[in-house]
Amino acid sequence: MLSNKLDSDLQRFFNLCNNRYLWLELPTSDQKRCWGSPHGLVVTLGPDYQAYLVHVRKEDQIALPPLNPIRALAQLEEWFCLVHKFIILKDPSHELLFLVFAIFGPVNRLAFARVTFNRGGDGAALNRRGQGQWAIVPNPDNLKFNDVVCFNDKIYALCDNGKLVCLELDALPEAKVQVIAPQPSEEEIGTPQKLYLMKSQQNLIAVFRYRVHNPKKMRQETKKFLVYNFNFSASNWEVTDLKDCTAFVGDGNSWCIPTSTIPSRNNCIYFTDDNWELQRYPGVAYGGRDVGVFNIARKDIQQLPFRKDNPLYYSRPNWVTPSYYAFR
Repeated sequence: MLSNKLDSDLQRFFNLCNNRYLWLELPTSDQKRCWGSPHGLVVTLGPDYQAYLVHVRKEDQIALPPLNPIRALAQLEEWFCLVHKFIILKDPSHELLFLVFAIFGPVNRLAFARVTFNRGGDGAALNRRGQGQWAIVPNPDNLKFNDVVCFNDKIYALCDNGKLVCLELDALPEAKVQVIAPQPSEEEIGTPQKLYLMKSQQNLIAVFRYRVHNPKKMRQETKKFLVYNFNFSASNWEVTDLKDCTAFVGDGNSWCIPTSTIPSRNNCIYFTDDNWELQRYPGVAYGGRDVGVFNIARKDIQQLPFRKDNPLYYSRPNWVTPSYYAFR
């Protein structure tokens, strides 16, 4: 999904399968920041601090709970920098529920809300923590959250420079954060600028992204990635690659798909620009053009073949798949 064009709910998409463009009407997307997902859904957020869950094919939307608890903890962040990442996951505890996570504020805290597409009822099953409001995840150890994923019906988060934790959202008296494994050694990973967590068909994978600053262009430029697989038996991270899979990272969800039938896309990472550290004030866009494909085997980066995109101070390209989940 490419950058927003002003005064229009029509959103331009670039199809990686055939290198073609299409326009879709996306309600409430005009002058909003968007976060993509592999569920056919995006989260939009505007200057009024109202967030929506929007279906890109159904042209339907659901208002997310008011962001008041997040705003109260975020220390007066500008609206487009209030939430670093919205992540949309299927709730493993209920087939009609989605979990929407928000990583927010200057120290990357974590909150979640539960959203149902069932308009008809089953309210008793949905009377859960995070239903109708944002639940702040306790963080007594001041962990910096980077990404969240559901793997084998459990919710995991990647914190700091690679620390893995498991989230128990329904624990009493409040949600719990259990550390599963420490981060890899500093000698091994150096200083990654961004970290992502995703699942492949059988593995839990962490991706570390490394950039350099280009002051003339007022942006960061990605130079490489490292990929790690989590070994549950040994409780540690092991260097690996993506083999017959391809990963997508940037704003919103991080995910991995098998590409064994498309050898040219095996072992690649498609990335968009999710560095917002320089974008502190409205009006002038900083960055947004750090977009491309990293081939892990060759260790090189290629540009994507879409024409010129014009990032705005609140809008940049991000990934979304045209899934056909419906609001029921």
